[in-house]
Amino acid sequence: MIHRRPHKISSLFAFCGGLLCVLLAVSVALPVRAAEATQDGFRAWIASFRQSAIDAGVKPEVYDRTTRPLTADFSLPDLDIGNRKSQGEQPEFVRTPEQYVSEKQMANLLVKGRDLAARHEKTLADLKSRYAVDPYIMLGLWGRETAFGTQHDGYSGLRVLATQAYIGRRAELFQKQFIDALKMVQIGAVTPENFKTSWAGAFGLVQFMPTDYLKYAVEPDGRKLDIWTKVPDALTALARNLHAIGWNAKEPWGFEVRAPDGVDCSLGYLDVRKPVAEWERLGVRPLKGERFPDALRGVEVSLLQPAGIYGPAFLTTQNFQVIREYNKSDLYALYVAHLADRIRGQGPFAKAWERIRQVHTSDVEFLQKRLTGLGLYADTVDGKAGGRTRAAVGAYQKRAGMPLTCWPTEAIVAHVKANAGKATLNERQ
Repeated sequence: MIHRRPHKISSLFAFCGGLLCVLLAVSVALPVRAAEATQDGFRAWIASFRQSAIDAGVKPEVYDRTTRPLTADFSLPDLDIGNRKSQGEQPEFVRTPEQYVSEKQMANLLVKGRDLAARHEKTLADLKSRYAVDPYIMLGLWGRETAFGTQHDGYSGLRVLATQAYIGRRAELFQKQFIDALKMVQIGAVTPENFKTSWAGAFGLVQFMPTDYLKYAVEPDGRKLDIWTKVPDALTALARNLHAIGWNAKEPWGFEVRAPDGVDCSLGYLDVRKPVAEWERLGVRPLKGERFPDALRGVEVSLLQPAGIYGPAFLTTQNFQVIREYNKSDLYALYVAHLADRIRGQGPFAKAWERIRQVHTSDVEFLQKRLTGLGLYADTVDGKAGGRTRAAVGAYQKRAGMPLTCWPTEAIVAHVKANAGKATLNERQ
């Protein structure tokens, strides 16, 4: 799991002076130029980063011994090398919601998940009592991250983290992770040879990053939890993490609802939070009946329609945001939450996904740029049909007098292109 906390490079000015120091500091703190994406450039970066790691608590001998055999892996996704596109597209952004939250895959995990829930019932109950977390959400995360330990990491973790720290698109983030990976080696949590990770640097049954391991998997007495092979240890670290980032045991993650055909889906993103009773006033209803229970009416929730009007709708609580801390994707969080619910005994979604197409990334990028110019979108131009993009599509449809679908289609792309520059669409409502 990745928490994106920027790492501030330690000051180098105590160790050098003048222009040389400035150049050295810039070489560490800024992304590497494409021309420097060579093994020689990598070795130079390793040498220049040494003092930052030492300042952060890595022993010189550990740094030297551990980094000496490292080479950069320029085949990794998400490297900032020239005009090379990011290769690490997350599946939640290149599949339709129906394809991502696959009932077939869910059914396969469900059998294993229920077996593990029974096998580790005592551990899960103890963690629920100690940390006030939902044991089924823990199982959902475990299932989504590694298919309950059946998917294994195959990359050299230190090589991955060092390469990403050197020339990754999120180099500053990975510099912190690389330092903490070195600290893991230093305290004996893992050996360099056995430090296997995903291409993004995550490891173990529940896919922690080094920073999270040091925070949640090292006991006060120095004992290191084995999150690679021991299920109780992995679940303990996960429970601590969920508790620390704000899981609220008094609320569910959310629940499926009936959204009327005329619901304003342009409000359907996580920044828009209203009490359940307010959504009810806007026409949203529980799956059964016409009124939400009194216990829920005051809870602040967001409307989630991952496929716009072409699939199930949900009201999500702050706990849904907690799940998204593991992966900033609505579909990822929905997958985890739904798997958790299925393991606890609930059935499939009441409303089926409709067959829709995922338009090309370049078309979504075009929409994002155009909708930004119209004042309807204010987020990253990344070609991904996330919540803000879907809401912006709905806002455009509303402004243009079109039926609201809140899903980017070829027809929407064509309409935006045909109406580019028209005054009526450039005026904010």
